[in-house]
Amino acid sequence: MEILNGAEMSKEILSKISFDILNVKNAGSRVPRLDVILVGDDYGSVKYVGMKEKVAKEIGLQVQVHQLDNAVNTLEIVNLVDSLNKDSNVDGLMIQLPLPEHIDKHLVLGSINPAKDVDGLTPTNLGKLFQKNPSAIPPATPLGIMKLLEAYNIKIFGKRVVILGSSTIVGKPLAALMLEKNATVTLCNSHTVNVEEVSRSADILVSAVGKALFINADFLKNDCVLIDVGSNKHPETGKFVGDVNWESVQGIPSFITPVPGGVGPMTIACLMLNLMRCYRDGAK
Repeated sequence: MEILNGAEMSKEILSKISFDILNVKNAGSRVPRLDVILVGDDYGSVKYVGMKEKVAKEIGLQVQVHQLDNAVNTLEIVNLVDSLNKDSNVDGLMIQLPLPEHIDKHLVLGSINPAKDVDGLTPTNLGKLFQKNPSAIPPATPLGIMKLLEAYNIKIFGKRVVILGSSTIVGKPLAALMLEKNATVTLCNSHTVNVEEVSRSADILVSAVGKALFINADFLKNDCVLIDVGSNKHPETGKFVGDVNWESVQGIPSFITPVPGGVGPMTIACLMLNLMRCYRDGAK
């Protein structure tokens, strides 16, 4: 059972970006800038934004976090997005999710200029992704998973891929990227019947259900590739764990991503890759 080391792979990606930023500075050009809109003070969201900010600054990028009060309304956020869309010094813009229930998420995400959409969640970029349009900016987590599989030379062509979780952030865009590579994809949701049986058909199983220790040996066939996108608190210890019960699955998959150190670091690295892409495309 080989570990898919997202932490190490992300360091390689970030090192290359850091080198590119150094060249930008040496040329006397403006350094790329990422703006993040954070609504409220949700612990998880604040922590995750802090991680993104820390990584971005470490590799030489500019970051501006706009933390808004939880009482802000949809129109106020859209107006802020509009001003950042028009600011030529802003290369990438993202909204930290989830948003409070009273905010119209679709209206807010739809107001982002697709050329600055580093999260790849605007209707334009998602639509392009499903049309196999190469100009699409893919969401960072699915992109990170694809790059991790590529780095370990894991074949996707002709393989059966089962994705547990059909969100717009992970499941659906990952399915589109897998289809581009000519995989046979099954996308499961909370109403999927016999999910364990469906999962056992997978050459590559991706779990993005958000349930601690949900995946056990009953979900796996021998020598599958197991990708854990989960980010959960252990029900007893409170420690950070994924969807996979590691003790139960020992020795079954050929490859597995750890939590932490698997998909999470790749997500942040690919967010920075998307920012660099927005920067370069905007400079044309």
